[in-house]
Amino acid sequence: MRRSVRLGLVIAALLIAASAIPSLGFEVNTFGFNWTFYRGVVVLLSVVTLILYRGEIRITARKENLLWMGFMLIWLIYGAVLLVVSPFSDPGRGTLELFSILCGLLSFYILSGLRLTDREIETLLRVLFFLLLGLVILGFYEIITGNHLSFSMFNDPDNLVKHRWSIHTASGIMYNINDFSALLTLMCPVVIGRFRIRFRWGYFDPGWLLLIAVIVINRINDANTSIIAIIVGVVLYFALPLTGDRRKMGKLLLVLAIAILAVVLYFVVMEAEDEGFLNRVFGLVKETTEGKGSLHSRILIYRDDLVAAWRSGLMGLGPAGFPVYYTRYPMDSASGFVNPHSLVLEILSQYGVVICIGFLFLLCRLVKKMYRIYKVKTSCEQQKEWGRMGVIIIVVYLIVTFASSSYLLNTLHWTLLALLCLIADMESERNDETG
Repeated sequence: MRRSVRLGLVIAALLIAASAIPSLGFEVNTFGFNWTFYRGVVVLLSVVTLILYRGEIRITARKENLLWMGFMLIWLIYGAVLLVVSPFSDPGRGTLELFSILCGLLSFYILSGLRLTDREIETLLRVLFFLLLGLVILGFYEIITGNHLSFSMFNDPDNLVKHRWSIHTASGIMYNINDFSALLTLMCPVVIGRFRIRFRWGYFDPGWLLLIAVIVINRINDANTSIIAIIVGVVLYFALPLTGDRRKMGKLLLVLAIAILAVVLYFVVMEAEDEGFLNRVFGLVKETTEGKGSLHSRILIYRDDLVAAWRSGLMGLGPAGFPVYYTRYPMDSASGFVNPHSLVLEILSQYGVVICIGFLFLLCRLVKKMYRIYKVKTSCEQQKEWGRMGVIIIVVYLIVTFASSSYLLNTLHWTLLALLCLIADMESERNDETG
């Protein structure tokens, strides 16, 4: 049995590594389909899991995983129907999008079938810590040297807008800098509490240094949405222990006030520069009211998302249908962009209101489960930390999805959600056993 447990840990670690580093710079083409490192590993691990654990998987006992797998299966079937019948579906990119959702479903299946212990869960979180450390080192290497990996936008001869960004930014293992910043930010909630170095005067958590390093990279990348996500995550980290207790309401309000001050200071120090903070604020308001600036562009993009969803009768344009629709009907676009810039609105516009509501419902349910693990008295300290981490991951996740122009082809988020479902299911099993 110990051999199976160790093998399960290896399988889970490989899945996490492939999700965090989805491409190694090359792809294998079979019958017109490009296999990346991530796609190949997920399919291979699914087969290995099916062969090795088929007799031991109690998949019906893993309720959260089962709910997500059932939902994603419905999502896949509905998406496949839209791919065939919708006039706006993109057969090429749409197929990749559906395959990405399939890989997400398989990630839930793989982790739900592994008999992992609490110690092994903690080991997986430490694997994420070291993966983030490696990505941060790569990011600073790119910033300092100006050299980028072969599949970066900076090495793409067909990218006509790459000159807008300095080469001394970090695209890392992703194509563009926004996606890389979003990836680093999504991993940040995991690193706090993984290691504690003991000194004579107390303990030091190196995860905070890694968090600061990610903020620096995000600032150099001008990834303001990712920085705001980190600020919100840090606020939640300190605010969650104060919730549910009226006696701590004053401290909670103090933390929230400090959070607001932190956001203000960020814009003062990083954004205002020589023009002054108030001038910056009034300038932003003026630009928006006059139909200028990035904030106004964002508002128009989200307006386009809602228009696209409405034009489809709230049924969805189909996989990768958003760019196709606004390429064919540019007069309907108020922003001039052909990407949704929000995961939730991407799902709404391309897969319809039912799939979007189902996705949000399961996320809210998972947040509730994680919060309950954190607050329940019977949970040990390690499990409580996992609960707090889970709440922060989901909140940060929902924010960073606004940073990328399109998010459904990203990989790590499915594996993180599957890992949180596994933690929630393991806690439910403990409660059932203790009665």
